Amino acid sequence: MQVRDGREADFEAAWRAVAEVTRSAPGNISQTLLRASDAERTFIIVSDWESREHFGQFERSPEQDDLTAPIRELRESASMRVDEIVAHVPAS
Repeated sequence: MQVRDGREADFEAAWRAVAEVTRSAPGNISQTLLRASDAERTFIIVSDWESREHFGQFERSPEQDDLTAPIRELRESASMRVDEIVAHVPAS
């Protein structure tokens, strides 16, 4: 997401509020917010789910639309893609 100039801290706060609610959604594993290393106003949201079905149910819910409205107000643009984790190796 490309955030409006000067609204980065507001975006981070809004994302934290959304993530706090999303973490209790059925099938949610975790939420992560990244700032792009080459663009200060570009953020990447990583949202891990047990299945595409769980994510789809959340994404299509009316609650999700209301919940994420503050984030939409703070961004200039956004794109989304859904990828599949093939392997994960935790630290030892």
